[in-house]
Amino acid sequence: MKTGRVKIKVSKSLETKILKGHPWVHYYQVQNGKVTGNPGDLGVVYDHKNRFLAVGLFDPHSDIRLRVLETKTPRDIDEAFFRERIEQAVALRSPLQAAGTTGYRLVSGENDRLPGLVIDRYGDTLVLKLYTEAWMPHLPVFLQALEQVAPAERVVLLLSRHVERTKTTGPAHGDVLTGLPLEGPVHFTENGLVFQADVVAGQKTGFYFDQRENRERVKGLAAGKDVLNVFSYTGGFSLYCFAGKCRSVTEVDLNPLALAMAKENVLMNFPDRARNENAFMQVQGDAFQVLSEFKRAGRQFDLVILDPPAFAAKKGHRANALQAYLRLAKAGAYCTRPGGLLLAASCSQPVPARDFFRSVSLGIRQTGRKERALFKSRHALDHPVTFREGEYLKAGCFEVD
Repeated sequence: MKTGRVKIKVSKSLETKILKGHPWVHYYQVQNGKVTGNPGDLGVVYDHKNRFLAVGLFDPHSDIRLRVLETKTPRDIDEAFFRERIEQAVALRSPLQAAGTTGYRLVSGENDRLPGLVIDRYGDTLVLKLYTEAWMPHLPVFLQALEQVAPAERVVLLLSRHVERTKTTGPAHGDVLTGLPLEGPVHFTENGLVFQADVVAGQKTGFYFDQRENRERVKGLAAGKDVLNVFSYTGGFSLYCFAGKCRSVTEVDLNPLALAMAKENVLMNFPDRARNENAFMQVQGDAFQVLSEFKRAGRQFDLVILDPPAFAAKKGHRANALQAYLRLAKAGAYCTRPGGLLLAASCSQPVPARDFFRSVSLGIRQTGRKERALFKSRHALDHPVTFREGEYLKAGCFEVD
């Protein structure tokens, strides 16, 4: 692992934030001129008295120039360091393993003090996704540590779009870094249900583990209900509703491949329901258009689930995103029977939870209905939050009168 060292100076206010756990130094926050180096060089931050403050991974191609690994005390960034961090992440997830769940987020980047890197476990397959090229020089040593702490049949590499654009060397997106070749979808279990996922071509790393606890909550509400699952993706909420003995599920998604995977997931767990057209239906199309068509046709459901992709990638998108969440909640409420339930979720980090829930409530009320919150939830066990920008998920279930 041949990497250089880069000296970085920051403001006193950022020094304080870093000591409190903030993991990033952006390009505009570097105060000692134009700092040059290679991706993966160790960036050392010095305080205003020229004392060691932090060390992290430097990336000259990213707006986030430095991702902090350690503060206060200098440490060697080596196999022992990575092994310690992975062990801490594995220990945090031990309740999931004890419950027989074999699909979950094993390492959650900055929130597990391994910034710019996430690892998802799919049974015997680990999917490692990089959000910065700075990890490339450190991968061989990191993989040795990973093998010792969390052995698996294979480790698959995924790259963010930014890394795919900027990287010049190293393995490619979809490569198997260690272990057996990848052949088709991977399988895993979640709270007793069996899923499959395409970890290379799917969204995120192939599945949305962050909604596991909300899926379990919905299971307890689904008995005897007709369910509308909008933005259904590969059918996570649908399976839990069937496990909760719902009457029927109608899925809506724009992606035909996701709908096909969802049907396979239902077939694996509830074959009789999957083959019954009255119990399981799928509609391919734009969510807003389909909801509008359902409204015109007078189609209503006992439980409506709205779990869209992110509507805002940065603060400048916040206003438009809140308006979109309002429109979506309004459209969903029109399709909710009196006394029924509406679950609305958001994974937009720039949208604060308070503003999101306000938009959902306003959307429901614009239909002339009233809402009562049954529960509001945030992050699951395997998606811890250690700094403000790491918080993104919020969901609420409302009874619609």
